[in-house]
Amino acid sequence: MDITGLVAVSAPFLMVVAIVWLVQKGKNDRARMLSGASRQDNSIIGQMQQQIDRLTDRVQVLERLVTDDDRRLSREIDGLRDRRPPA
Repeated sequence: MDITGLVAVSAPFLMVVAIVWLVQKGKNDRARMLSGASRQDNSIIGQMQQQIDRLTDRVQVLERLVTDDDRRLSREIDGLRDRRPPA
């Protein structure tokens, strides 16, 4: 069998090997990209959750201040001033 015959016989098998290799490489690359983005996304989500928690606390304070009578409002404001850390 000459070289041309050998290439003609082995070419379909080599194509299958190349296709399998390319598909597997694509899956590995996709998994690597998704895992890297996931860690970064989790960090951003954690920061956003902390900010949401702080804003929720502030809204609750503002709701209490708006719905309570004047004397209680005055006490709440004084209490918040006392809680504020020195600048």
